[in-house]
Amino acid sequence: MSEVTLTIAGREYTVACAEGEEPHVAMLGSQIDAKLQELGGNLASQESQNLVFGGLLIADELHEARMAASARQAELEAKITSLKESSHEAKLAIGQRDELTLTVARLEQELDGLQSAHQRHSAEVDDLRSELEQRREQAQTATDEQEKLAAQVAELARERDGLAAQIENKDLLLQKANDHIDELKAAAAKTPAAGAFPVSAGTSTDDPDLAPALERFADLLETCADKLESKAAST
Repeated sequence: MSEVTLTIAGREYTVACAEGEEPHVAMLGSQIDAKLQELGGNLASQESQNLVFGGLLIADELHEARMAASARQAELEAKITSLKESSHEAKLAIGQRDELTLTVARLEQELDGLQSAHQRHSAEVDDLRSELEQRREQAQTATDEQEKLAAQVAELARERDGLAAQIENKDLLLQKANDHIDELKAAAAKTPAAGAFPVSAGTSTDDPDLAPALERFADLLETCADKLESKAAST
């Protein structure tokens, strides 16, 4: 043990303390002396009362310090609670941020997919437009060809009608020639009486070459008619 001499209110007191505690005990004694000096002329006549007053003053300061410390501790605890709540909210916000980040990434992927699909669709639309334009050109070409063919068909129809008319005329001529040949053959086969068959000038029904010539002429007319009919059928 060790001893420390304290001077309080002009009086000396010897106090025992543990080794190494001397400065701390001396500081406490000086604090008590300072509190008694604050009383000034209010000091009591008895030493014990003065010590009690100093102790009360120190106890009051200690109480106020404790109250302040409690208030500070409560404030710190409130701040800690607020910080914990803020930390929880921050964690929630971080979780929401992470979810939003994932959502944004997913939406970006979907957007990239939509852009790619749009590009493919645009390319397909361009291809379809090109094909449609080609189809239109082909349709226009086919229409022009159809009009040309229609004009050719109309021209061939006119030629056919002309040929048909010619064939009809040839048929009439052929029929007349055949009728005339038949009449001449019938006249040649008969033996006419004198004055019963009129003979025109320069014509003799007894000419042996007349009937074969007329038959050849009739054959020639039939050949021409057959050729005209074949040509009309082919058109």
